[in-house]
Amino acid sequence: MIRSRGRGGRDGAPAGVVTAALVVVLVVVPLASAAPPASVPPASGPSASVPSASVTSAGAVSVGPRPAMVGPVPGPLSVVTPFDPPARRWLPGHRGVDLAAEPYSPVLSPADGTVSFAGAVAGRPVVSIDHGGGLRTTYEPVAAEVSAGDVVAAGARIGRLLAGHPGCPVVACLHWGARVASGGTSGDDDDYVDPLALLAATHRPIRLKPTLPGDGVG
Repeated sequence: MIRSRGRGGRDGAPAGVVTAALVVVLVVVPLASAAPPASVPPASGPSASVPSASVTSAGAVSVGPRPAMVGPVPGPLSVVTPFDPPARRWLPGHRGVDLAAEPYSPVLSPADGTVSFAGAVAGRPVVSIDHGGGLRTTYEPVAAEVSAGDVVAAGARIGRLLAGHPGCPVVACLHWGARVASGGTSGDDDDYVDPLALLAATHRPIRLKPTLPGDGVG
């Protein structure tokens, strides 16, 4: 019987074989650990750095303050009758402003919106625009060039100013009103606001003194 002269390992493998195996392991392990990690594709969802809009309890999306509006007639605004809300909803008052302008002047949408009404109210031609967020503006007397449901951009022409507005001290006046929804469904409880407060800070209205009979130029 022929016996091996020495035992190279605990399981009886030759010492040369064990040494070679250790060398292979030592070479392979560093190479594997030095390999760069696999690239991970970006998530398909929205970036965490993009803020999401907050949703109110009523389901409306709040996107921050409403942008400032522009004037509903070209050029500087000439206010002949200011906003004068009544102390109570049922009392008389002036729920808007009257702006002097030439007859047939273009009437412009002061902001993006959707025409909610274009027609006669008690014999007066009126155009109303819903600007979203509960804000609605009205204009009279206007020969409408739009219809209910039309989408209008800021500065778009919605009609032409007509003469004959009651109480206007000049040839033609545009009555501009603004209402903000108070949460009711009928609209009767909406709050009237001063339209001039919706204008950009750089758009300064000019107040005109009403022309009275007998006034002369001196």
